[in-house]
Amino acid sequence: MRILTMGDSIMQYNDCTTYPLTGWIQELVRFFPPETEFKNFARNGRSTKSFIDEGRFDAVRAEAQKGDFVLIGFGHNDEKAEDPTRYTAPDEGGLFRKNLAYFVTELRKVGALPILLTPVVRRKFGADGKIEDTHGAYPAAVIATAEALKVPCIDLTALSTAYVEKLGAEASKALFMNFGAGIYDNYSAGRNDNSHLRPDGAFAISRLAATELSRLSADWPDYAPITRAVLVLTVDRDALELEIQDEKLMA
Repeated sequence: MRILTMGDSIMQYNDCTTYPLTGWIQELVRFFPPETEFKNFARNGRSTKSFIDEGRFDAVRAEAQKGDFVLIGFGHNDEKAEDPTRYTAPDEGGLFRKNLAYFVTELRKVGALPILLTPVVRRKFGADGKIEDTHGAYPAAVIATAEALKVPCIDLTALSTAYVEKLGAEASKALFMNFGAGIYDNYSAGRNDNSHLRPDGAFAISRLAATELSRLSADWPDYAPITRAVLVLTVDRDALELEIQDEKLMA
């Protein structure tokens, strides 16, 4: 089985030169048998627009084969309204939704099986101890696009928000590139980055994603091969869902 991935720095592969920076796809491989082939096309700083404009999607499309699964996760950089090379509007009829639809449509032409992902939460706590929304309309745009195209969608925004919020403001620092000086050689001065992940954060996000993938075939029978391949059900999805529903009721 082959899994292709496309997205931004939250997903991309990182080597020793940027450790402990870790894309969550690097940890997702732990949840699949060793014979599973991963091809990671995600790159730092890319939006759906720049990913297309730079020819990166052309490379994904050329590589994709019938039966491949393709994880598609964008949003962080599409949100940057100050940068016309990356910004895409999330509203109905906006370029963000059009680009996601383009990815799905083109991949389906070669028989690949796309899965849309909402963006991973940023660690931004309010005075009330709750995570503040930083993604605006983008998660909903991903979900709406998935519903319109009848393609699976994993709501990593909701899942990661519930997970990080449950850990709390202090403990959740360990998931992100947020640490003091003198800990890592590559970042001797320390770092205050609440978007990018360290190994523990990448593992936590991949665990959430793997759990969702392990249940995908219940609603999407064509996705049974990836569901069967997940090695362990690692998160109590029902408990997380109850937490998310409680938050919505209290909002």
